[in-house]
Amino acid sequence: MSAKTPALDRLMETIAPALAAELDRIVQETKDAQEQEFQARLQSAVRETEAASAASTFAAQNELERAVQEATHMATEETKRQVTVELEHQFAEKLNATTTQLKEEAAADRSKLEAAMAEMKSEWSGELAKLEDDRDLWRTFAEAQLQLSEAASQPEILARFMKLSEPFADRLGLYVVKGDGLSLWKSKGKGAFPEIISKETTDPESYFRILSVRGKTVGAVCAAPAFKAQALEFLASCLERAIEVFGMNLKTPLPKAANTKS
Repeated sequence: MSAKTPALDRLMETIAPALAAELDRIVQETKDAQEQEFQARLQSAVRETEAASAASTFAAQNELERAVQEATHMATEETKRQVTVELEHQFAEKLNATTTQLKEEAAADRSKLEAAMAEMKSEWSGELAKLEDDRDLWRTFAEAQLQLSEAASQPEILARFMKLSEPFADRLGLYVVKGDGLSLWKSKGKGAFPEIISKETTDPESYFRILSVRGKTVGAVCAAPAFKAQALEFLASCLERAIEVFGMNLKTPLPKAANTKS
């Protein structure tokens, strides 16, 4: 059974008393009008019969009375039939009109409800998608620093950065310092990145970030649309920190083993 049927049933129950009262009024008015017409016809027939009876012979009186009785009976049956037909016709018209109106109102209400549900579903889908994106973003943020710090070499640090950046840039290029410029180390996505890059040569629509460790340029990140700049900024900061910590660990001498006496 459709979920809309109970609502339509409740609507029919609500208007049923008013509809019944309206139908009763129509029936009563029709019966009164037909009864008056019937009485008028009957009185007219009686008067005509009485006038003819006064002018006729005694033999014709019996025939006239019989004719009057038959006419009266026929008139009564015909009137009843006419009243019944008229009432049935009026009832059918009223019922059809009410049913049509209820169907139209129910259809309009259903259309409004379906439109509202579709709008709410669209809003929920948008909110859910945003929550999913935010969850992935924060999960990546939470794992980024740890993954980069666990890398055993600088190439591994860069490779892990490229992997972490995949959800946030369709096309990404990672540059390292080579000579006096920034040279392409690796890129991902369709489309080529220039082998040598600088802030002045990048597309204004692209994302470009210099990687700096203790004031010294060590590389750069470049992303072509579409990308999420906020996520790339955070990951680039994590990359700078990971490179700095890795360099500090390389410069830290290993502790000497303590002498033990036999």
